[in-house]
Parts: sequence; structure tokens; C-alpha cells
Amino acid sequence: MNAQSSPQSVTTQRRTPLAGRWSVVGELSVGRFQVRDKLVATTRGSMPVERGAVSVSTQGELGEAWVDLSVAGIATGNEHRDSHLREQRFLDATTHPTVRVAVREATVTSDGWTAAAVVHARGSEAPVDLTAEIVALSSDEIRLRVSGRLDRMPLGIKAPTFIVGRFLDLEADLTFRRDPAPTEP
Repeated sequence: MNAQSSPQSVTTQRRTPLAGRWSVVGELSVGRFQVRDKLVATTRGSMPVERGAVSVSTQGELGEAWVDLSVAGIATGNEHRDSHLREQRFLDATTHPTVRVAVREATVTSDGWTAAAVVHARGSEAPVDLTAEIVALSSDEIRLRVSGRLDRMPLGIKAPTFIVGRFLDLEADLTFRRDPAPTEP
């Protein structure tokens, strides 16, 4: 993932450098989605974040960025609907218990990154453009708000578009903590 630096990268704008490897704090992170149907109803839901990591160069460029979300933990406020979403024709939780979002290429912006990413779900993948905004930063913790719009069709989710809209609006609040520096043997 080669990111292009702006004249003033995120690193130079902050007192605390971002360089290093960061791991997601699952209990402080959540992925959310919303989708409209043809009847103009909007369904909102969330998925717990299980794992994830981000590597940032000294120039503020992303070298790696990914998160795994739990399909079993999907919650829309309607247990019947949640059960259907876990079924094979939707997210297939039995065979594919996680959804992975992985960044392929990122560009540094004044307040975070824009990224071309891919969503891996149910044995398929779909591209998604993401925007990641830094909402809080300290020497050992970073909080990001990530958003994007996903076309579910490449994932092969078998639901008529009049029941489930084609596009899902995605948002995640992610907290990462700096990995400790490796100790030399």
C-alpha cells in the first residue's frame, strides 16, 4: 500500500508521530452499516470488531491496515433479521465467521487518509473507497472514524434489491493502541 504524502503529512501536523504498528482495541471499536430498501425504510446495524492492525511509516503512509468484524455478533435490533443475515444466502456465518476490510492503497490527507480497500465476506470480495479521519491521538492510542459506501452485488448476497438495497453505507469507530517495540534477543 503505497500512500502518497501531501506537502504536510499527518505526521508533521501532529506533535505525536504516528509511525509504528498499532493494534485494534476490539472492546472500544465497532463497525456500523445502514442500508435502504425500495420502500424507503432504512435498516441500521452493527458488527463487533475482533482484530485489526495498522502500520504507519514515518511519513504518515499506511503500510498495512485491516480489521476483522464478527458476523455472529451482527445486531440490527431485530433478532429475526439478525438470524437471516447470518444465513448462507446473506453473510454465511457458519462458513465465513468474519468480514475483513483491508486497505490496498492509501493517500494521506490533512486529517487522516483516503483509501482503496476491499471487503472480504462470504468467500467473495468487493471494492470499497474509504475515508479515515483521526478523531483523537496520543502517543499510545489513536481513534479513527472510517466511512465508505459498499456495493453488495460483488459479494453475491442473494437478496432482491427491493428487499435489501444494493448499497450499504459503512462507518466504523476504531481505537488502536501502539504495539510495544519488539525487544532485542
